[in-house]
Amino acid sequence: MTEGRPRLRLRPAVEADAELLLRWRNDPVTRRWSRNSDEVALDDHVRWLRGVLASDDRVLFVAEEPEATPVGTVRFDRLDAHEWEVSIAVAPEHRGRRLAGLVLAEGERELRRRRSPGTVLATVHRDNAASVALFRSAGYEFADGDADDFLLLRKAVALGDG
Repeated sequence: MTEGRPRLRLRPAVEADAELLLRWRNDPVTRRWSRNSDEVALDDHVRWLRGVLASDDRVLFVAEEPEATPVGTVRFDRLDAHEWEVSIAVAPEHRGRRLAGLVLAEGERELRRRRSPGTVLATVHRDNAASVALFRSAGYEFADGDADDFLLLRKAVALGDG
């Protein structure tokens, strides 16, 4: 951990996080860079969240600072036996604090601890320079298969790494 950087811990998301996660998801900046930029209604979000929490093919965490202040979220969705897709968001009120890299690193650690991931794929809007830089600095490489306005980046994340 870099001196002066905040420490984060991840905890599994729970249904009681629905409104918090929805607020972050419906934030205009988050929506701007999302594959689906529409606002989501609470009922639809709760239904989605229940499905995520019940699935063995999805892992969703809330990142918190030591005093239990939620600052972001990271989710991994299984694509196949050895590949997962990562989604990350930092709470609007905590942006600009360089937390995204910490959330991603902690998420990868938890994924390795709980699953046998193999590789992780990130789908990033090609104009979102901050997210492209985040994933590149975390060891993700550009992958074939870019679609429309989105780039694909991939990283080997094996058990025992980092």
